[in-house]
Amino acid sequence: MKPVLLTTAALFLVSCASAPVAEAVPTPNQTKAASPPAAELTQEQRFEAWKVDFIERAIAKNYAPNLVRSVISPAVINPLALERDANQPEFTKPVWSYVDGAASSARIETGRNKMTEVDPVLDTIEGRYRVPREVLTAIWGLETSYGRILGKHDIIDSLSTFAFEGRRKSFGETQLFALLDLLVAGDVRREQLIGAWAGAMGMTQFIPSTFRDYAVDLDGNGNKDLWTDPGDALASAANYISRSGWRAGEPVMTEVKLPSGFDYSVTDGSKKTVNDWTAMGVQPVSGQRWSQAAGFLDAKLIAPGGAKGPKFLTFKNFDVLKRYNNSTSYVMGISVLADAIARKPGIQQDWPRGDKLLSFSDKKAMQQKLTDLGYDTQGVDGRIGPNSRKAIRAWQAANGLTADGYMEQRLFQRLMAQ
Repeated sequence: MKPVLLTTAALFLVSCASAPVAEAVPTPNQTKAASPPAAELTQEQRFEAWKVDFIERAIAKNYAPNLVRSVISPAVINPLALERDANQPEFTKPVWSYVDGAASSARIETGRNKMTEVDPVLDTIEGRYRVPREVLTAIWGLETSYGRILGKHDIIDSLSTFAFEGRRKSFGETQLFALLDLLVAGDVRREQLIGAWAGAMGMTQFIPSTFRDYAVDLDGNGNKDLWTDPGDALASAANYISRSGWRAGEPVMTEVKLPSGFDYSVTDGSKKTVNDWTAMGVQPVSGQRWSQAAGFLDAKLIAPGGAKGPKFLTFKNFDVLKRYNNSTSYVMGISVLADAIARKPGIQQDWPRGDKLLSFSDKKAMQQKLTDLGYDTQGVDGRIGPNSRKAIRAWQAANGLTADGYMEQRLFQRLMAQ
């Protein structure tokens, strides 16, 4: 997810401070009168001013004053949230490293054991939401290592930090209001709000708005416990995936082989039916034929490791899982882990593991160079999306190379030398 799926594919230290009494909170007029010019305020003073302002606006939205003050007034800045939000990692894992780690032997074995352990609950969930237990177990495993790593950050602190300063102000405020909704409804208790630094909670790592809109109290005990109750957590994930458009009985992705001289320009996200792909020479890597029903399914062709790596047809359910976490690597990790838990074959063709990939600064330099050469990437941000891949393919084609939209260090050096 990361389901944008999110993310996840994927929060907090419980605040021991008691809520200050109402008269200890300055009014907006008092704050303005006492405050020095903004340039002279410390970060802490600006954060306190933000809290006063947020409390006032939340009360104006008809949230109970005592609730808002008790939740927001004790909040403190989470330095880790500020640091990680401001800094883009210079290096990221190649897709094969991510997929290998997602489907490690330990994660597979633990997943099978966990799936057996909660088998009766999964029977209920599968029957209600029609999402395969292996997919749900894989999400559980990849998000929090089956509930072992939930995060130790106070969610209110993290989200208040985002809302106060940085590039995610809108996200932070939206999620704080969602948390207030959860507390008003009694779906969670304040002391439960512990999780990842980025604001996600529980075994299946729901951000507050997703929690509010999709979390399920499977056992009916009045508490949507995504932290300690696998039934609530897995049912919530299944509800979210189901309502995002999951198609029961259809695949997530299928590894395929391509004919010699294949035109990789069609790996641009274009949808075609399986029958159309077959007419272009695309075949399952297993050597088996597509079923008649599968022939009419829409699919996209992806080659995340370029022409030298494995290729896949991805289906509607692949896009649904990207709602959990909007990352191709994440969804591939979920799919491969789910197949492994179900004892199905893994990826057959190996990845180009000897390739050295681009750093964040390399990607920005590549985008700038391509744009300068007339292959507009529609921005220089270090994030390789459809526009950048289209530009890469155009440059590759113009230089007599396989136009697969894949860039590694040797090709990068050739580009930069032009």
